[in-house]
Amino acid sequence: MPHVSKKKIKKEVATELAGHFLAFLSTARTTRDASVLAHELLSQTERVMLAKRLMIVVLLVRGYRFLSIESALGVTPQTVVRVWRDLQRGRYRRIVTYARGKSPRGKAFLDEFIRAIHIGMPPRVGPGRWKWARR
Repeated sequence: MPHVSKKKIKKEVATELAGHFLAFLSTARTTRDASVLAHELLSQTERVMLAKRLMIVVLLVRGYRFLSIESALGVTPQTVVRVWRDLQRGRYRRIVTYARGKSPRGKAFLDEFIRAIHIGMPPRVGPGRWKWARR
């Protein structure tokens, strides 16, 4: 579980730290560089937590049901609802753009991400959507 210090810092300092952190992450030129940075900076739990949040946003935008998201990602209903509410409030705008396929590179990446977790989930619509249950 991520450790959060109980000592508070000034909002301005937190904002500046966050800016430097993001600027540092943007120095990664390749997926491999980004992976090394993520592994050095984030624990396994933190990486999984962020990946799950990303996928919840993408799956909600693409019309997956709450129950399907919960079972595929192993998250609680409260987590899905919290992310859904954030989406309703306009949070995750850039991720929504990628999820809707407005960026070909982002869409291809997210499609691959969905295929990785799609094991056991039936297609959402269309003929054959229940073939998985008859196997």
